[in-house]
Amino acid sequence: MSFVSAIITGTIFFIVLTQKVTFSTIFLGVLVSLIAYMFTKPVYFERFPILVLKLFFHIPKAVLEAVSVLASHKARKVFEMRVKDEWEELEKTLTITLTPKTLVVVSEEGYMVVHRMGEEE
Repeated sequence: MSFVSAIITGTIFFIVLTQKVTFSTIFLGVLVSLIAYMFTKPVYFERFPILVLKLFFHIPKAVLEAVSVLASHKARKVFEMRVKDEWEELEKTLTITLTPKTLVVVSEEGYMVVHRMGEEE
């Protein structure tokens, strides 16, 4: 499944970059994605499209929270968060740091330290 996800995601990315949907761009996208997959063989690639969707979901929230941070002066809290593997660590670091009210300060194996403005949700 990872192989198919890599080819489809790479082809869509290539088509978006070229801004053309023709047989040649689809063929080149598949070819380039296949070559990239053969050289890198990513471990967690089947989870990558889900990560991209989560990031797109969090962008409007980040913009609204950036405006609210400018208008308020709330107290800051620090807490630790457990993670089970390095993919979950990457996913949580990206989504937490994307929002202006939260920031991952330390990211070690198995846990991360998060600074947050205001109340915990």
